[in-house]
Amino acid sequence: MSSINTEKIRQNADLINPISACPFGEPITECPFIPYYTLNNEREQIMQIDVMPQEELDELRKFHRACMERYRNNEWKPKKICTQVRDNG
Repeated sequence: MSSINTEKIRQNADLINPISACPFGEPITECPFIPYYTLNNEREQIMQIDVMPQEELDELRKFHRACMERYRNNEWKPKKICTQVRDNG
């Protein structure tokens, strides 16, 4: 089993939450994190950070920060709150 304790994952730890599940409930349609949610395994989702190019991670971070800002500014409300239990691998 691969370790999720790698330097790259630690350096991009701020992406663990949004790559594992939408922190606002159901993601908006254009959310680039949606493909990672379909993995349905938190360990596998986190491991994606280790294999993605840093440029792609930076783009995901940029999107997530803009999404958080829109949420804080009440520009949109989450559709529903996630209550499903994920397989944590």
